[in-house]
Amino acid sequence: MQRFVAALGDQASASSIQRPRRFPRKLHGYFIGFTLVFAAIVLTGFSRTFFIPVAMGTFAKPLIVHIHGAFFFAWTGALVIQTFLAATKRLRAHRRLGSFASWLVLPMLVLGTTVATRDTVNDFRAGGGEAVLSFFYGELADLAMFGLLAGGAMLMRNKPEYHKRWVILGSLGLMGAAVGRIPEVSAAGLYIFIGMIASVAAYDIASRRTVHPATVIGAAILLLLGLTEERIGNTTIWLSTAHQLLRV
Repeated sequence: MQRFVAALGDQASASSIQRPRRFPRKLHGYFIGFTLVFAAIVLTGFSRTFFIPVAMGTFAKPLIVHIHGAFFFAWTGALVIQTFLAATKRLRAHRRLGSFASWLVLPMLVLGTTVATRDTVNDFRAGGGEAVLSFFYGELADLAMFGLLAGGAMLMRNKPEYHKRWVILGSLGLMGAAVGRIPEVSAAGLYIFIGMIASVAAYDIASRRTVHPATVIGAAILLLLGLTEERIGNTTIWLSTAHQLLRV
């Protein structure tokens, strides 16, 4: 009887010992790699159409285009710096820069829409036809991807797991314009886009053994908007709407 009671006591003691909680692995190297690849694509894509012409003094565009470029490249630079700050645990500086970056989102959407509208009208009147109206829808869809996810990330700053995923996924909405300016890889733009999204899911599985809900939501938004750009952009409804909006 005493042995039975002792055994029950040992079993109770063992059950009272809490197992160590398993936290997700912090694979900061992934975020650094992601943002460096993103920045490399942006810099390569716009080097021929923006950076080199600006450096040579041959970039003859209105001031709003320069301002638009400054805001978008500021976002790219902030994205890279933020990942390094988080990886090196300089969280106070990370939050301070994040407060600045949050103010970039809305102006980027306004500037992006304004410049895209201006270019579309000019290209249509120059004889580009309805193809430029279809392309205009794609530009708006890209801005919507960025706005929804980057804006959502700013609202979710108190939930880091959502915040960091939506920041990098939202940035993919800005990548299409850069990839399209790199002739060597432009044909593979869709595969690059999907591959970057898939890498976030792979990171989740490697770090937490399951795909995070933020990744699922972000991927759904990107794929829904990204994979329907051409189909919707070529519909009679959109073309008619674009004619009315742009008055062309």
